[in-house]
Amino acid sequence: MTRAANERLDDLAEAIRRIRSIAADAAVDPVAEAIARDAILYNLVIIGEAVKHLDEDTRARAPRIPWRRIAGLRDLLAHEYFRIEMDQIRKIVDRDLGSLERAVEALRQVPPAP
Repeated sequence: MTRAANERLDDLAEAIRRIRSIAADAAVDPVAEAIARDAILYNLVIIGEAVKHLDEDTRARAPRIPWRRIAGLRDLLAHEYFRIEMDQIRKIVDRDLGSLERAVEALRQVPPAP
């Protein structure tokens, strides 16, 4: 079964929302912090997977988003997990998630051309 672009964009929006919520609620407790870390990483994998399956026309409507780098992050998280540096992940969440969020919302508002 193939998911349409609007479903993938919904997946992206939901994963971004979850990351924001998790990052805001991160606790000082080491167990809670570990759970938050894993949840953030998992949602970044979802983002990367959704991006990989977005059609080129949809991606072309937001050319400033580094779609390949987002997909590459997913591959790193899934296959080279031992190279994950959480300080870099935090920077990505703090620095880059907002522009992706805005692009996803804009793409969700305007239906693709027929």
